[in-house]
Amino acid sequence: MKKLFICLLCAVLLTGCATSHLEDGKESVVEFTDGGISAEELYEKLKETYGLEAIVDLIDGKLLDEEYDSDSDEDTYVSQTISSLKEQWGEDFETNIRNFGVSTEKDFKEYVRLTYRKDKWVEDYAKSQVNDTQIQEYYDEEVVGDIEASHILIAVNASQDATDDEKKDAEEKALAKANEVISKLKNGEKFEDLAKEYSDDAANKNSGGALGSFNDRSNYDKNFLEAAIKLEVGKFSTTPVKSQYGYHIIYKTKQGDKPELDDIKDEIIDAVAPTLISNDSSFATKAILALREKYGIKITDSDIKSKYNKQYGIE
Repeated sequence: MKKLFICLLCAVLLTGCATSHLEDGKESVVEFTDGGISAEELYEKLKETYGLEAIVDLIDGKLLDEEYDSDSDEDTYVSQTISSLKEQWGEDFETNIRNFGVSTEKDFKEYVRLTYRKDKWVEDYAKSQVNDTQIQEYYDEEVVGDIEASHILIAVNASQDATDDEKKDAEEKALAKANEVISKLKNGEKFEDLAKEYSDDAANKNSGGALGSFNDRSNYDKNFLEAAIKLEVGKFSTTPVKSQYGYHIIYKTKQGDKPELDDIKDEIIDAVAPTLISNDSSFATKAILALREKYGIKITDSDIKSKYNKQYGIE
C-alpha cells in the first residue's frame, strides 16, 4: 500500500500526468457520470493513513542516495538477504514481502537497500560523535602493546545436553587438572612439555602452546586477555584463568610497547562507536534526524509536519 501511495503521489501530484478535470477545475483521478474523485481528495485520504511513513522513506532514500553510492558490499548484502529470505519463506516469499509495504521483489530489494544504508549511516554518525575524551579514555584503559604468550587449555568436557550435576562435575575436574598443571610448573617442569601433554588446544599444543603475537580484544576472551595483560613477562599464571573454552594456564614471553595514539586513533573510533549505539536505545533515531537536519529538510504539508513533529518529539 505504501508503494501505491508513493506512485500515486508522484504520478498525480508531482508530474501532473492527469489530463482530465472535474467541473470545479480540479484534476480527476476517477470520473462518474456526474462528478468524480479529484487528485486532491485522493491525496488527503492517502496521506491520512500512509503519509508520514511514506514521506520519511522518500526523504531518507533521497538523502542516503546523496551520502552513499552502491558498492560491492551493499550489493552483496542485498543479494544475500533476498536469497536467505527466499530460502526461509519458500512459497510464502511474495506474500511475506507485503508486510514491508511492497508487492514486488524489485521493490523489496530497494527496501532492503534502504535499510542497509540507514544502518550504515547510523554507524558512520556514531563514529562522528566519538569525542577526544572518549578516545583518550579508551587508549588509557584498553590499549596495550602486542603480547606474546603461550597457554595450556584444560577444556570442560561436558555435552550440551548434560545435566547440571554432570556439568558441575566436569567443571570441577577441569579446574583440578589445571591446578595440577600449575603445581608441576611450580616444581620446575617445562611449560612446553606440559602443553604437549595436557593442553586441549590442538591448534598449538605441539608447539608448546605458543599463541604468537596478539592484543585484539574482539578476538580473545575478555578474561583471558585481561589475565595476559596483567601477567609479568617471564611468569605463568598461578591461578587457572576461566574462559568460555575452559581453564587456561598462561605463560607470558613478551610485552610490546604501547602504540602511539595518533597511529591507532581510527581503530579506537571504530571500537568506541558501537558502544554509543548500544548504550542509547534512541541513538538510531537521533542519527536519522541528524541526517535530515544536515540537508535542511522542511515539510510543507501542515498535517504531515504536525505528525512528523509529534512522532519525533519536535516542538
